[in-house]
Amino acid sequence: MIRVLIVDDEAPARARLRQMLANHADVEIAGEAETGVQAMERVAELKPDAILLDIQMPGCSGIDVAACLPEPRPHV
Repeated sequence: MIRVLIVDDEAPARARLRQMLANHADVEIAGEAETGVQAMERVAELKPDAILLDIQMPGCSGIDVAACLPEPRPHV
């Protein structure tokens, strides 16, 4: 089972990703985040295996989040 964190500031994009992942029995949605700051908090809390990360978000971009991920890093 692969645990995935969905990060996107747009609710329709998160919903579409949830819908796409629902077709994969080996994928579990560990959680969601709307901002880069929330994403970093959720990574520490949920310890996902992978992150689907939006690049352009207000404030803290997806690139900023990826650069700050703790070890062991989830796949991005």
